[in-house]
Amino acid sequence: MHIAIVRTEFIRTRGGAERYAVDLAQHWLKQGHRISIVCHRYDDKDAKGMDVVPVSRPKVLGPFKHSWFAKRAGKAASESGADAILCLARAYPGDVLRLGDGLHQMWLETRYGKEGAKRRARLNPRHRELLSLEKGLFKPGRFGHYVANSEMIREQVIERFNLEPRRISVIQNGVDWARFNTSQREERNAWRSGHGIPTDVKLVLFSGMDFRRKGLMQAVTGFIRLAQSRPDVHFACVGPGYTGTAEELLAKAAPGRASFIQQTEDIARWYGAADVFVLPTMHDPSANAVTESLACGTPVITSAENGAKQHIRDGANGYVLQDRLNADELALRIDQLLSAPPVPDAVVDSASLLSRETNADRMLETLRRAAEQRA
Repeated sequence: MHIAIVRTEFIRTRGGAERYAVDLAQHWLKQGHRISIVCHRYDDKDAKGMDVVPVSRPKVLGPFKHSWFAKRAGKAASESGADAILCLARAYPGDVLRLGDGLHQMWLETRYGKEGAKRRARLNPRHRELLSLEKGLFKPGRFGHYVANSEMIREQVIERFNLEPRRISVIQNGVDWARFNTSQREERNAWRSGHGIPTDVKLVLFSGMDFRRKGLMQAVTGFIRLAQSRPDVHFACVGPGYTGTAEELLAKAAPGRASFIQQTEDIARWYGAADVFVLPTMHDPSANAVTESLACGTPVITSAENGAKQHIRDGANGYVLQDRLNADELALRIDQLLSAPPVPDAVVDSASLLSRETNADRMLETLRRAAEQRA
């Protein structure tokens, strides 16, 4: 089958959504399908063996660059001669739209509250344009089917855009089991020692690509509250981003008990080295970091605003926070997991995780059905 995939940037290293697009396309390519990538930017090695259809996204257009790309990318995909069109970005039309980036409307309300979101939309042309584009994605005739990666997003789409429930399904993120598994825990002491972290402490890990949205400061304040009563805990932040304020707070409140690693050779090794992973994110459709950590047998504490909460069983493999801003709650939940750590295999078993291959197969079947209905 000839499949056209639309993604703004087809570059694995840009983030979780981009990595998903590249992995999915390469998986289908290996199965013998012809793949056309419709994108603004791409990496040659990521798109090897695929047809690339470049579409402009001029910065000079400011907030209107999103709509510019959406219309032209959809048109380019339609003209590619593909049997089926999968949009992994805000673009139309197509057979299936995967909502891996979540809903901008939902993010605004989470960030600013409903009234604050309305004011932002009125005053900020970027937000206004994105909200208009998002609404247009659900107009009749734009897509045959929609895919969410969490029940949270599915429910929000049905509620906010009056979409028929039968037209949107959930296919959760897949895990690369070859990379993320409990064997990552076998050399955890050597990994810690190599990064200057004592082997006899309880390691609390935070990681992400957007520290503000992912909740670095909330993770830090919760850790500081915990550190006041537990001298055996250590905090590690892994990933690129601004950490100045967080480092200052920890240096004053818990000197010598925090590490900041800007680059990592392998995030899976960090999941394996940690005793608990915390991600009090402001909003996430379904953070890959949660499923990856669970696959490595490390329990997770995340927010109710993260669609990946569907994998958390309170007490068995982590906790879902009632209030991501409550440092006392986060400290309590970390302490509970450190005091009575769940068995790594039980963490994995209770998470109900899909493999990356199963995710790709389900996506392909959904795409095939949608394309057949259109034809």
